[in-house]
Amino acid sequence: MKRIISSLIAIGIIITLIFSNNINSQAASYDKAYASKNLTVKTSPGTSYKTLGKIKLGTSVKVYAGVPIGKDQENWYSYQQYGWSKIKYGKKYGWVKTHELTFTNPYSWVPGVKSKTIKDIKKNQNVSNKDKTKLVKSKYETNFYIMYIQFDGKGKWYPFENINCKTGWYHG
Repeated sequence: MKRIISSLIAIGIIITLIFSNNINSQAASYDKAYASKNLTVKTSPGTSYKTLGKIKLGTSVKVYAGVPIGKDQENWYSYQQYGWSKIKYGKKYGWVKTHELTFTNPYSWVPGVKSKTIKDIKKNQNVSNKDKTKLVKSKYETNFYIMYIQFDGKGKWYPFENINCKTGWYHG
């Protein structure tokens, strides 16, 4: 009888741990940042969209997604383009310029950015299933990782792409 009760208690602890881990992973579905200047909140990622309001310098924000360039920036020169971050503004979601935020953890990935970007890189840069890749924090750029590739999974690792973990913007 003691063995059965001990097993049930152990199972209850495991179920409780699984349940609490699921709660924690759901609660952490945003990245934390604060406004490094006064922010203009837009309805979509881009300068030409309706303004929802303003956020004051130093205000804490939760970032729920990121994009490498605004929807209205595709025809701009690449040096003029910049990323946008999706935040909660009142009861709505809005978008702010990512470079106007300071992130509490500069190397945490904004939700959805990592998987989407790596999938995009592998598709567009012709990374084969035999190639191995790894990500290493950049020593030179905040918010960036360097993707290394090992062709055919053998030999030397080569720097392949620099990736912004807040927006998914990348370059080789």
